[in-house]
Amino acid sequence: MIFHSPAKLNLYLHIKQKYQNGFHEIDSLFVTINLYDVIIISDSPGPNIIRNGDLSYLKKDDLCYKAAFSLKKKSGCNLGCNVTLRKKIPIGAGLGGGSSNAATVLKGLNKLWNLGYTKEELKLVAKEIGSDVPFFIEETNCFVGGIGENLIAIRDSEFLPKYYVTLTPNVKISTALIFKQFQLTKEHLTRPKISEKEKIKILSSQKPFLTFGCNDLQSTVVSLFPEISRYLQSMKNVARTFGIPVESCRMSGSGSTIFCGFPTKESALSFKEMLCDNFKKHLSEKKLVIHVSGLVN
Repeated sequence: MIFHSPAKLNLYLHIKQKYQNGFHEIDSLFVTINLYDVIIISDSPGPNIIRNGDLSYLKKDDLCYKAAFSLKKKSGCNLGCNVTLRKKIPIGAGLGGGSSNAATVLKGLNKLWNLGYTKEELKLVAKEIGSDVPFFIEETNCFVGGIGENLIAIRDSEFLPKYYVTLTPNVKISTALIFKQFQLTKEHLTRPKISEKEKIKILSSQKPFLTFGCNDLQSTVVSLFPEISRYLQSMKNVARTFGIPVESCRMSGSGSTIFCGFPTKESALSFKEMLCDNFKKHLSEKKLVIHVSGLVN
């Protein structure tokens, strides 16, 4: 079985508080884009979990392996599997590639092993693997709360930009490091609560560009990785040329990817072309990757 494992963007990311267990409560909007890893899942002759392809050197620390092991343990299934990963989503880039891979393996093995688990049952396994994994089980754009487990599915995404230009520097950023360095302020803790219905109303009024909220982790990331700030400023300069609000240019997750949303593919491609002109040398030296991607849902 061949599966496409999508990347995600945080269109905004607000940190609400820090729990005693060290995790942070978030308020975010996750969307999936058509930038995919490929995962091939097949039977194995014995009961073992066999990993091939990209990141297989991680062995038991690999999220694909962890997902297969967790599902096998929970279900008591005595079957094995062969999981091959082909990476296209940059690693350590705030695009959720590892979480997406784990969720894809859970869904794939649920079919291969004929377990018959519901989406909600798979989410229970997913949240033990990583906080973003349940979102990829949901398979739709979502408002996300808690530490990532509280999902409110968005059934109609008409209020969202349809295309995104993503710029990913060749900088791998540790999510754990960023959250460790992040400092909660009174501004974070006293941010007014807005219902999902009201958020949709605000986002709809902002079309065709998204300027709602911000990424609270962005200032921490740029202080630790100044090159992210330089790329972000360059993207904002291009946005000004196109008459696009600079607030539309922001970082996804804990970085390093920055992005801007667009209403049409043509406008996204024009923006990408100018961005590429600004970074010809960086692109040729493989210091960054620039994509145009569309919403999956």
